[in-house]
Amino acid sequence: MRFFRLMLFPIVALLLVIYIWLVNFTIFTSTNNISSFYLNNLQKGHFGFGLEANYNNQISFEGLEPGDILLGGYPKCGYGRFSHTGIYLGDNLVLESYGDLGITIQPIYHYWDYSEIALLKVNTTKDIKEKVVNYVRKYEGGLFYPVAFKPGDRFWNCSKIIWKAYLKEGIDLDDSGDLWTAPEIFYYSPWTTVIREKGR
Repeated sequence: MRFFRLMLFPIVALLLVIYIWLVNFTIFTSTNNISSFYLNNLQKGHFGFGLEANYNNQISFEGLEPGDILLGGYPKCGYGRFSHTGIYLGDNLVLESYGDLGITIQPIYHYWDYSEIALLKVNTTKDIKEKVVNYVRKYEGGLFYPVAFKPGDRFWNCSKIIWKAYLKEGIDLDDSGDLWTAPEIFYYSPWTTVIREKGR
């Protein structure tokens, strides 16, 4: 009986992984899914946030409107060119998500530390952007989880909160069909335009 109790959790976990794999088989076997992308980068020696430092990019934040998106990344990042994203709230403040802080509001200036940075205008009305900003502000203090799946409002990562807020307004910034979203997907979205960028 004791052996059975000890083995219960590993067996349930294994069955859950198999179930998730089978239900999402087409996503996991696609070469374009985020998991494959991360694994390919890992094989190249690119992992995590990359080589973090203060790169002092001194990009101008002029032209950002509340609801616009900031992307930042470091060399050899496992997530692609960009490892982090935030949404501009106005008054030089950004709402973003971190493992140690959860969903938090921070001054914009730490985006100068990134070697790769892009400021994205979301191509929609100021009314919709205002609704998006009001939505994300409600989740300040929310829980962070690095691989937060798209469904649900309990766990967030830096990309999911932005994606979900715009989706509520009928704008899908990530139409990839993947289980989660990553910062870089916003760069290629037809809903965004690059205001300014530095790096590659």
